[in-house]
Amino acid sequence: MQVKQGQVIVRAPHFVKDAFIRDFLNEKSVWLKGKIAAQQYAQINYFDFCHGSELFLFGEKVKVIVSYGKKNLVFSEISKHDNNQSYLNVIISERSRKKFSKSADLARQIKKQLESYFKGVAQDYIVARVAEFSERILLTPRQINIRQYRARWGSCNSRKEVSFNYLLAMAPPWVIDYVIVHELCHLKHLNHATSFWLLVAKHYPNYQEAKQWLSNHQSELVWQLPD
Repeated sequence: MQVKQGQVIVRAPHFVKDAFIRDFLNEKSVWLKGKIAAQQYAQINYFDFCHGSELFLFGEKVKVIVSYGKKNLVFSEISKHDNNQSYLNVIISERSRKKFSKSADLARQIKKQLESYFKGVAQDYIVARVAEFSERILLTPRQINIRQYRARWGSCNSRKEVSFNYLLAMAPPWVIDYVIVHELCHLKHLNHATSFWLLVAKHYPNYQEAKQWLSNHQSELVWQLPD
C-alpha cells in the first residue's frame, strides 16, 4: 500500500480477494487519512520552478532566485544580510530570454538547469560516499549510475550495478547515506528478506529514522511543472 500525491495505491497478487483488500484498507483508515491530508497540504506549496519558490537542498529549504545574465548558471549561497537565508540562484542567458514568451516555457528552462545542477551535486556526493561505505561493508558495485527515477530513490541489479536518483540531493546527507547503504546491501541480498534488513541495520543502525524522513517529506520531494 502506498500513498502518492494524495492517491492511494494498493498492489496485491491476483488471488487476493477484493474483500480482503477492503478490510485491510479499513484497518489502516486512520493512517491513510492522515497521510492524504499531509500530502494534500504539501501539494498546495509544491515546487513549481518559479522565482521565489522553495525546495530542499541537502535537507535544508532554499529559495530559488531567477535572473538573467551572460550564460546559464546555477549556484547556491547563504545571505548574511537576510537572517542566513539560503538561496539557489538560477541565471538564464539573455540570449534565451526571447524564447520564453510564456511562463511555462521559462519554468521548463529553470527545470532543465536545476536538473543538471542537482545531478552534478548528487554525483559528487554519492560517488564519494559509495566508495567509503563499500570499504566498510566490503561490498563494491561494478558500476554507479546517477539518473532520474519517478518513484524510487535507488536500485541494484544482478549485474552488481547500483543506481541512484539525483533528486536524493534534496534529502539530508544522513538520509542519502541510508539509501547508499541500502543499495550496497542489495549486492549481497537482492531482496528485502530479514537477512537483508539485518545487514542494513548492522551498517546503518538509524535506517528507520531515514526511511521515516523520506516518508514524511515524500510529497515535497516531487518536482511539478505548472499547467
